[in-house]
Amino acid sequence: MMLPTMQMNVSNDATKFFILKSAEDYYLYLQRMQEYMGKRFYHNIEGDDYMEGVLKSIIENGNKDYNKFLKKYKYKTLINHIYFDEALVNLRQIHQAMSYLACLISIFYLFSPERG
Repeated sequence: MMLPTMQMNVSNDATKFFILKSAEDYYLYLQRMQEYMGKRFYHNIEGDDYMEGVLKSIIENGNKDYNKFLKKYKYKTLINHIYFDEALVNLRQIHQAMSYLACLISIFYLFSPERG
């Protein structure tokens, strides 16, 4: 089985750090989503329109605590150097990889002996 490859193109450090912060926020969102949605999680993560809205929201809301993120990891850059469109494209790639993994997990769940 071949896993999808992911190549991220990043123009500068500000964008790279923003993508890292966005990926962290995406991970936290997925954790909450799985906790609250239970088995429906795997279906909802495949919803392109729904997840596109989530990703855009993560990018839009990422500005609020970006400086705290920089301070936490001791990064130095300016928010006005971020290419937000580039960050969204890369976050979509991260989502595609995670969606693929979630699909595999749901298939394993369907055929697991415990499910019986």
